[in-house]
Amino acid sequence: MNRAAVSAGVAASLMLSGCGGSPLQVGGGAQSGSASAGISAAIVNINGTVPGGRIAGTGMVIAADGTVLTNNHVVAGTTALTAQIGAAGRVYDVTVVGVDPTQDVAVIRLQGAAGLSAVPLETSGVLNLGDNVTAEGNALGHNGAPVVVTGQVISLDETLTVLSEGNHTQNTLAGLIQFNAPIQPGDSGGPLLDQAGRVIGMDTAASPTQGNQGASFGAAIPIDTAIGIAKQIAAGTSSPYIQSGHSGVLGLSVVDAGTHDGARVISITGGAAAALVGIALGDVITGFGGTSIASAADFQTASQGWRPGDQVSVAWRDNGGAAHTASARLSPGPPA
Repeated sequence: MNRAAVSAGVAASLMLSGCGGSPLQVGGGAQSGSASAGISAAIVNINGTVPGGRIAGTGMVIAADGTVLTNNHVVAGTTALTAQIGAAGRVYDVTVVGVDPTQDVAVIRLQGAAGLSAVPLETSGVLNLGDNVTAEGNALGHNGAPVVVTGQVISLDETLTVLSEGNHTQNTLAGLIQFNAPIQPGDSGGPLLDQAGRVIGMDTAASPTQGNQGASFGAAIPIDTAIGIAKQIAAGTSSPYIQSGHSGVLGLSVVDAGTHDGARVISITGGAAAALVGIALGDVITGFGGTSIASAADFQTASQGWRPGDQVSVAWRDNGGAAHTASARLSPGPPA
């Protein structure tokens, strides 16, 4: 997936392989019918803090009250989030309304926002191979005006397995739009526009070219799918897939320690749960919540779905090979 790292500690490659409330009223505020005029006033540069660095992604304003649609992997694992619209003006603190990790959809809200322009949506699902498309986003986390790239639809209803470079989790997404515009890390959550300048999809993943400075093709979640999930999130729908508000986290990032040898800690958030129980850089996580951990992917899977304040058992091996266990009280993840 294509969330961008803007400092050391988080890989930047493109890889492919309050809570409940009133129903979400999509739209409101001025809307643009042009891909080049006006829509930048509804495209959001998102920045987040993660253990060991910062990330950047993109979002789309979908309601005048500052409700923004983006990818789950843009906000996953962050401990602070801010956003700015159109690369100008106020920098907003961000509330995470909820996420659906299985579909890689998240809804966030810009605190204190009102009367915002919303992106124009094309939810009919009418799209053909060869149609011209435009992608806009916060490419490489530059935080300027949206970077615009163009291409054509090359496949419809694709099923792809994607790997998030930020937390090494794999996820299979179905029904995707595949296109050959060269999107980059940081474009995640941004709009894919049709020839009339209306949003037909949310950019989500891409295949890398050499050097990871562009993509041979990108993939987008159809906007009707993403908006349907966003409405469920905003309504506080009870679902095994949808999580309201922010998650509970240990406050660390990991990589594979070796073949089936655990998840090695490569960064730690000061003052978060991991640091408080004595986990250090280089230690290897071997168990979490009663689940044995053989890899970074195991850890990411086991650590999903927890809430701040949950007491979770953690097992790890230190640099000297000594085994440790502790009960960690999870810290807040993305702020709510």
